[in-house]
Amino acid sequence: MPHLTVTPEAASRLRLQLMALSRRLRLEAQDDELPFAQLSLLACIERADGAATPSALARAEKLRSSNLAGLLRELEAGGLILRAGDPEDGRKVRVRLSEAGRQVLQAHRLRKDDWLRAALAGLPPQRLELLLAAGEVLAELAAAETPAARLP
Repeated sequence: MPHLTVTPEAASRLRLQLMALSRRLRLEAQDDELPFAQLSLLACIERADGAATPSALARAEKLRSSNLAGLLRELEAGGLILRAGDPEDGRKVRVRLSEAGRQVLQAHRLRKDDWLRAALAGLPPQRLELLLAAGEVLAELAAAETPAARLP
């Protein structure tokens, strides 16, 4: 198989296409009660699966500790997260989703999924198959540590 070279223009076009889809998905969920930063933080807490600490969340979300503290206060005041001391290290705090937080996050995802499902249903079968296969490659790209990381 010949080696393909990705031109700067092709990379830029793909980036713009991905950003346009991302913006559209956010638009479809604009009826959410929470701002995007809070929803993003809820998803990060969920991914941590009970192991989230404020410092780990700040790193993962690229937030200053003061900004994170404000977001956590708002989420806790809204009953969307629970904070508890770490059973192994009393100096640490663990953050997890409350049931209400899980429901808010699920409703947010369902709004975006519903739009995407309807949009995908309008594609011809060959294009749908191609797009779904490309989704696997996009997931691999998103998981790559560095641009130098080689994907299969």
